[in-house]
Amino acid sequence: MYRFRPGLSKLILPSIWILLFAVCLLAPFYPVLISSYYTQGLFKYGASGLRFLFGSVPFALGELVYIIILIILIINALKNISSLKSFNHIAQKGWFILTKLSWLIVKLFVVFQLIWGLNYMQPDPTRDFDLSIQTPKNAQVALSEMNALTYELIEELNKTKAAISLDKSIEPNFEQVVANVQQAYQALAIEHPRFILQHQSIKKAIFPSLGDYIGFLAFYQPITGEAILRSDLPILTQPYTIAHEMAHQLGYASETEANFIAFVLASEANDPYLKYSMLLQMFSYAQDVQLLLLAGNKGFDAWKTQIEKNRSLLSPAVLKDRAYIKAFFAARADKQIQASTQLYDQFLKWNQQAAGLASYADVLKWVRAYRLKTDSSTSYSQ
Repeated sequence: MYRFRPGLSKLILPSIWILLFAVCLLAPFYPVLISSYYTQGLFKYGASGLRFLFGSVPFALGELVYIIILIILIINALKNISSLKSFNHIAQKGWFILTKLSWLIVKLFVVFQLIWGLNYMQPDPTRDFDLSIQTPKNAQVALSEMNALTYELIEELNKTKAAISLDKSIEPNFEQVVANVQQAYQALAIEHPRFILQHQSIKKAIFPSLGDYIGFLAFYQPITGEAILRSDLPILTQPYTIAHEMAHQLGYASETEANFIAFVLASEANDPYLKYSMLLQMFSYAQDVQLLLLAGNKGFDAWKTQIEKNRSLLSPAVLKDRAYIKAFFAARADKQIQASTQLYDQFLKWNQQAAGLASYADVLKWVRAYRLKTDSSTSYSQ
């Protein structure tokens, strides 16, 4: 009769961890396989199961999970520090501590990659939409293209805001916004089945003020499958933000990809609030790049003149909305811990997003390609 030897487990389990670690390191070289077997397989069904389990919980469980993990890490760190009575003790246990810490890092890396991180390795969504991305030949061409996109967005902002103002229906609340974005995804999934998102799990943050210090508007929690949103955000920013977080729930890990999916969703949806929310964000991105290109090529005077021109083109109603949103963030700007921004920037770079936080605005080149292909804006496509 075979008897399991306890010593055997000490060999098998580490071997499994090492094998999984090697798979995670090789994953970037096989993006199509990652998309087919992980994002559209393991992650898709695993995340759906998490949303089914935790979606009905009436509060953001994932937020509490992070807080508990942080507390446990702090307690364990203090225990380990207190157990080292002297420098000599540290030197004697140095190799043991280093080995244990390295092994912990390997395990955390593998777990993170399996529950979420491998999504960063899949091909970007331009492949699904058959888009041809062209890089401008020089800075002047880039500026010309960005000017055209910015003016288009201004025109669409004015028209969409005017349509909303004529509509006498009551402005949607958080729950209605979530339902509308969910409905938009269902409509988009008719043509693109990948956008089927089963089991809704969009939660309001329990501690929204934490976002003032660590700089988040919303985030995806891979342990619980929840998308968690600051409930105090201006209502006009919520539709696009929710659409962005739902894109993360579908496995679009990159911020550029989630921004692009939210843009496509809003462009195709018959929801003026969702479209307006998207246009406000896209205009902010486009104007930032437009002004950056101007400052680099034509100096501060051209930069200042362009701001005044954009303001003159925007309707007073749109300017009022932008001023309200800007005031919301300006009132909280001094509270943010700078290290949190730097850490998240580094996190994005570690996960194949070389531009770091700048990747949020990288979506513009995909937006331009999509609009040109779909003729979603007549004057811009000419």
